[in-house]
Amino acid sequence: MKLILFGASGATGHELVKQALEKGYQVTGFVRDPVKMKISHSKLELIVGDVANDHLVGDAINGKDAVFSTLGAASPFKYDQSVVIGISNIVNAMMKSGVNRLIYMSAINVKESRKQAGLLIRVLAPLLLRLETAGHEAREKIIRASPLQWTLVRSAGLTNGMRTGIYRSGTDISANGIVATISRADVADFMMSQLNNDQYIRKMPLVMY
Repeated sequence: MKLILFGASGATGHELVKQALEKGYQVTGFVRDPVKMKISHSKLELIVGDVANDHLVGDAINGKDAVFSTLGAASPFKYDQSVVIGISNIVNAMMKSGVNRLIYMSAINVKESRKQAGLLIRVLAPLLLRLETAGHEAREKIIRASPLQWTLVRSAGLTNGMRTGIYRSGTDISANGIVATISRADVADFMMSQLNNDQYIRKMPLVMY
């Protein structure tokens, strides 16, 4: 299976790349800065570019079996329109090339699932995380309007903990305390598991401990 990962050089992107390679997949990482990619492997190809470049995105997606995205603004206090444009480019390229499966990492702080996130996120999302949240909501809107077989993974607060494989997922789960968390490695584990699972196609599962 041939996969392409947008945002591959980020912290969660690294985990996705590592786990995809462990499973023997052929992986293409789309990155803005190749210096940030710390993984080297015979089955890993890097494409360096900006997701706002529709031609480059289209060429990168052509021939792939599935698309992953961990794209986000560089800062949680920033709304990055170029990333929103990038998601639009990805969706359009997938429809044009006939690649249907898209697994996108969103966040639990979007308005629709915020009530399930715990008190801390419910307070911070409309204040300190307002711009980051708006970015995720704009990108989700583009994906949800498409005919693709998408899954929007609404992650709890991310940590750098170990991969445990033990976490909760579902559309109706809620934080057990003041804040919900999960390691990037376990988010990647859940995202990878969606390749061979149609339970959450065109759905928005949450994932948390």
